[in-house]
Amino acid sequence: MTALLDSGAFSCYIDQRFAEKHGFKMIPLKHEIQILNTDASPNKGDAITHLTDIGKLDMIIGMSYLCQHNSEINWQAGEWKYSRCPSTC
Repeated sequence: MTALLDSGAFSCYIDQRFAEKHGFKMIPLKHEIQILNTDASPNKGDAITHLTDIGKLDMIIGMSYLCQHNSEINWQAGEWKYSRCPSTC
């Protein structure tokens, strides 16, 4: 699996092909997701209303996940540990 830890992304995103390959249940969105650029302006590509291809990545892991799980990231060693994950996980 290839994932991007993105502190600039609020949510997490998964590639359609990866989700289908691993048997993820797909549920249509009730509301579209508005995409904002780094300067908070609306993205000209419009909102996400359906599954999408996120390129060579399997997933993008954003701040909602990183904050909830509060994992340890050692950027120099390239390690990601779940030593502080809440008991609700």
